[in-house]
Amino acid sequence: MREGVRRRGIYAFAPYQGWNNQQMTKNCGLVPYLFHKLWGWRAVMVGGRVGEYPALKDVPGLELDLLESPAMEHQLAYLEAHISDMDVLVLHGVFPFYYPIVQRYRELRPDGRIYLEMDANSYFADRIPQTPELLWFLSQCDVLGASCRKIQEWLSTKWPICADYLPNGFYDLKGVYQKPDFAAKENIILEVARIGSPEKRTEDLMLAFAQIANQFPDWQLRLVGGIDAHLLPFKERFEQEHPELRDRVVFTGGIYDKAKLYAEYRRAKIFTLMSSSEGGTPNVVSEALFGGCYMVTSEVDGAMDIIDGGRCGMHYPIGDVQALASCLAKACADPVLVERGGRAALAYGRENFDFVKIVRRLRYLLFGEGDFDGSDFV
Repeated sequence: MREGVRRRGIYAFAPYQGWNNQQMTKNCGLVPYLFHKLWGWRAVMVGGRVGEYPALKDVPGLELDLLESPAMEHQLAYLEAHISDMDVLVLHGVFPFYYPIVQRYRELRPDGRIYLEMDANSYFADRIPQTPELLWFLSQCDVLGASCRKIQEWLSTKWPICADYLPNGFYDLKGVYQKPDFAAKENIILEVARIGSPEKRTEDLMLAFAQIANQFPDWQLRLVGGIDAHLLPFKERFEQEHPELRDRVVFTGGIYDKAKLYAEYRRAKIFTLMSSSEGGTPNVVSEALFGGCYMVTSEVDGAMDIIDGGRCGMHYPIGDVQALASCLAKACADPVLVERGGRAALAYGRENFDFVKIVRRLRYLLFGEGDFDGSDFV
């Protein structure tokens, strides 16, 4: 930084209680972190304490300012104390909690910029009443980001706003990413999630795999992530009914070492997402694309983004186990389809889900700065 040039700041305020540890290394933390790493900005996350934060060590330079409590009086006092450094205010979600924060920020920094990452699904957004307060709040935001094109179009139709497509991208924090070797991929169907949490519908995948397992005896199902207690009774029944699959349905538990996690994507030929709802494109999607996985997804809002319109995967109706089984059977039976789709997924991910590209676009939208011309995101 040149001597005498003020250091700019980007501050992300948590909705309601505060940030959790995982959000330090997901899009919530990565956006301010990359502003720091790429351009030397001061990058700060603000909110009440929610547990401990060991992940901060993975984003050096990202600061976490913990408030005495998340009460609005503390939020506003903090804002007023740091307002001169707060060139960009980042908000996550369309929540009334943010309204007083935005009002005070605009009073004190009319020259500042506000980035609202809406990260909403259509079910949630459709139930937000279009009040004058909401419309005022949206009008104060300089950039409104939607992480899938369906939500981008839907929000721009529902509300008098122009939303920008800013998906959740992939960034290799640890420097351990390796390009997949398609010749080395194994006959593995992969899920990476909070295994068994109700909205992830892991049961659908297990039932669908059981339907096709005899037809494809050399395929394995790998479920990566901590097991939600909700799944345990089902898991016990499933293992009793399908003892022959105990070695082919593998629960790995949570994998927190990124090198080992990325290795799971590189090994797998097929990645699956069975969710009943998602706020756009979840982080695991970009990881799977960079892993060169053929994508099979439920018809969440971001389904067509996830499969690039069908060029790197297929979709099925949410909760339709038979349709999911048919998708898996079609993919398992056609190695050419799966490899071609996996290669397309990798190219598509590198072009559209590289987080450095996404943050460069955000900076361009906020300030018109940089050499970004928008062609990658038309």
